[in-house]
Amino acid sequence: MFEALKLIFQENWLWRRQIANLALMDIKKTCRGAVLGWVWLFVKPLTYIAVFWFALELGLRAGGNTEYPYIVWLSAGLIPWFFMQDMINTGSNVYRRYPFLVNRIAFPLSAISTFYALSQFFVFLLLMVVLFVLCAITGAMPGLYVLQLIPVCLIMLAFWVCFSILCSPLSAISKDFSNLLKALSTPLFWLSGIIFDVSSMGSAAIHAVLSFNPVTFFAEAVRASVCENYWLWERPDVLLPFLAVFAVTAVLAVACYGKLRKDVADVI
Repeated sequence: MFEALKLIFQENWLWRRQIANLALMDIKKTCRGAVLGWVWLFVKPLTYIAVFWFALELGLRAGGNTEYPYIVWLSAGLIPWFFMQDMINTGSNVYRRYPFLVNRIAFPLSAISTFYALSQFFVFLLLMVVLFVLCAITGAMPGLYVLQLIPVCLIMLAFWVCFSILCSPLSAISKDFSNLLKALSTPLFWLSGIIFDVSSMGSAAIHAVLSFNPVTFFAEAVRASVCENYWLWERPDVLLPFLAVFAVTAVLAVACYGKLRKDVADVI
């Protein structure tokens, strides 16, 4: 296992320039051929935010109990979700997305997960700028707690790279596994506290279960930094379960990569 871990770090370090170039190319490919270009990176997520805000706050009156603008609270959950959704649906199956890197070029497989995650992470950072613009417009500027966004974002990137390294070999070998992950994407959205406050739920058992959900953790972590104003280490009931899940995911990712990486090219 330690050899596989060493290999992953070596691959990503030695190929760091290629990883950065491929991440940038992946973003440009998304915008290529469109008149509005990079604007399309914002259109879909901002449309989703506007629709959910209209339906939940204006339609269902869901935002009346918050001490800060509901549009800010909602966006702080949806913006990290857009990144996580891409990693669940596509990041978990990147070898089939880029088969030419697997079969035709001697490119390290772990680096494929890294550059795809980086490309989506760049879009996430752009959307975070939009979130701060919303904060300025609504007069709800974050306080000192916003500083913890830096480690939160880096940990989020590292976790979902590990997730991709774990799931991509399994998805390459079994399409059923890939389809299962895509099928779980929608339930994860509705059950992870993206559009509702997990801490306000009356059941302690349900809250304990959701605390082991990384999607829930990152939504709460961004909200803690931007609008709910508390340090994550003040909530061990939120932080410790995630750290346990992160550790297990990292160990499984290294073990899976070390065992299956040589078989991926044969099945794609």
